[in-house]
Amino acid sequence: MYSAFALITHLFLRTGYIIEKNLLKIKYGLFSYKPIDIKRIEEVSKTGSTISSPAPSFDRIEIKYGKSEIIIISPKDKMNFAQGFKD
Repeated sequence: MYSAFALITHLFLRTGYIIEKNLLKIKYGLFSYKPIDIKRIEEVSKTGSTISSPAPSFDRIEIKYGKSEIIIISPKDKMNFAQGFKD
């Protein structure tokens, strides 16, 4: 029981999103996602989707990139975070 709680807590506390050198880097606990080239991002929109994703909050944004790829994240300051895609 304790180990499951510790894993879930670790995922929530160690989730982060960084825009660095035109790449969106996503870290979710012990897991790292393949960096996304921000030039490939086609749309950023608010979503109410509850699908599994590296988003510990239900106040989420959906990022569409590439041909048909989607990832859902939940940065704390969504407006400033989305501004990083416009550089």
